[in-house]
Amino acid sequence: MSKPLRRRPAVWIAAALVALLLSRALPGWLLGPVLEAYRVTDAPLIANVVATGRVETPSRVTVGSEIVGTLAERLVGEGDRVTAGQIVARLRADEPAARVREAEAALAQFIARERPAAQASLREAEARLAQAEREATRQRELAGRGLIARQSLERADEALAVAKAQAERARVAARAAATGGTDETLLQQRLETARSLLAKTEIRSLVDGVVLRRLAEPGDVVGAGRGIVELARDGDTEVVAQVDERNLGTLAVGQTALASADAFPDRRFDAAIRFIAPAIDAQTGTVEVRLVVPRPPEYLRQDMTVSVDIETGRRERTLSVPSDTLREVRGDRARVLAVRDGRVTPVEVRLGLRGLGRTEVLEGLAADDTLLPGNVTVAPGARVRARLTD
Repeated sequence: MSKPLRRRPAVWIAAALVALLLSRALPGWLLGPVLEAYRVTDAPLIANVVATGRVETPSRVTVGSEIVGTLAERLVGEGDRVTAGQIVARLRADEPAARVREAEAALAQFIARERPAAQASLREAEARLAQAEREATRQRELAGRGLIARQSLERADEALAVAKAQAERARVAARAAATGGTDETLLQQRLETARSLLAKTEIRSLVDGVVLRRLAEPGDVVGAGRGIVELARDGDTEVVAQVDERNLGTLAVGQTALASADAFPDRRFDAAIRFIAPAIDAQTGTVEVRLVVPRPPEYLRQDMTVSVDIETGRRERTLSVPSDTLREVRGDRARVLAVRDGRVTPVEVRLGLRGLGRTEVLEGLAADDTLLPGNVTVAPGARVRARLTD
């Protein structure tokens, strides 16, 4: 009797171990494996489209010279702000300045010498004409009384005709030389042309903007076809983004967005869709979207890389599920695996808005339903235990 009694503790230990193993394995056999799962929520939902783009200004302007010349100095560099009318560069002005001085001297000489000379010539010609008229009258009287030969009368008439022609020429010259006359006008125009040429040696910007690039350096010969600086013209700043064509149906002009530059990811600024391209890029499968930035931050730069988060829809309250629970998505239809009464149940659902990580469900599910992730392989009707995760 003593040996069986000594064996009982070992039997009890073995039985306890078997019972322990059974207690741990039995729920899995009877209730199925433990799988992570998600809960259908009834909460606000925002649908978004995320894309990457670059900062662009509406236009770039190249500032250059209208005349050929040597660049003497460039007064602005990259990043400088320029206003309309501001001088950005100067050409060598020796020859144009000399032409201005020459034209000024010619006008001054005309006023001081040629105009008085023309007036004096007119007075002299008119005096000779008066004398010729008197002589012709006297010769006619004498010829009428037969006191002189006919040849004397003919010579007097010829002298009168010459005097009249000379007086007329003097009048024409005096009118041209008078104030506002053609001679003075031509000299004024010549002076204005010379001054305009001199003014063109100072290169001015016609618009407000910021200098992007220097295109010429002092000593370079510049002229038509070669710029001196390139400006980003002031105006509405835009972000040009390439959006996946699959999102085209959710985009619309006027939709708002939040954007952030890759260099300043923590600083976000507002934007709104201004333009959606009418065509798709066949090589990339994207559509160009332009967003206007009404209040661009001061750190924003031309060609800077920007991420945009476009709001394409909003629900104040709706049923939604994690997007990675969706299987066999076909347009607005998909299939999910729900856990109901401990068993896997396939459910067909109708989809609505699609946000970042969550998708609206319009039909097929109720709040607090439990869903399995889309990457889990499990047979419909199988027993499982759901472990909810955030």
